Amino acid sequence: MTVGVYLVAALLLANLVAGLGGRDGGSMLPAAFAQRQPPIAGGGGIFIMPAQLSQSNWGCYLLDIDSGTVCVYQYQPQPALLKLVAARDYKFDRRLRNYNTDPSWEVVKNWVDKQDKGLRGDEPAAGGGGGGN
Repeated sequence: MTVGVYLVAALLLANLVAGLGGRDGGSMLPAAFAQRQPPIAGGGGIFIMPAQLSQSNWGCYLLDIDSGTVCVYQYQPQPALLKLVAARDYKFDRRLRNYNTDPSWEVVKNWVDKQDKGLRGDEPAAGGGGGGN
């Protein structure tokens, strides 16, 4: 029995070494642990995405996750100009628990609690049951 445990441990270790070794002799370890971000959206904590602001207005969103801000820019063709139209610090927005939502999170929690307890007969109605603030 002990020999089997050591054999399984040795096979797992060999598998780990083979996986981290890489095909060209280089280590895959840095690539495995690095946060890889898609090059199309951004990197280093700043992301920029194209946006259609209205039927004929175009621009982009800039999201800085390090500072917790989002900015909206609008492109104006005549004269060629990229105009800042809105900016917001969203750090405090993320701390809101219930704002302008229906149903409220408390109502949904009650539904989940009832579901988990196996209670029947009091099924939630779509969209009703508690307003937001």
